[in-house]
Amino acid sequence: MDEDLQALQERVDRLLQVARRLSDENRALRAELAELRDAKLQMERRMSEARSRVEAALSRLPALAAGND
Repeated sequence: MDEDLQALQERVDRLLQVARRLSDENRALRAELAELRDAKLQMERRMSEARSRVEAALSRLPALAAGND
């Protein structure tokens, strides 16, 4: 009986360790996901700004070419 209780206690302890480890891992992954989402949004903003600058530059090219004729 004591051996069964000891074995059960060991299994419960291992289960608690696994649960704590998974909780810590989950917390870390959620933080990483938040950082990656922020980085993605920042990259999308930068791409949009770059696209706007390129479009503005391209829109000026025909006017510049027409003025040189």
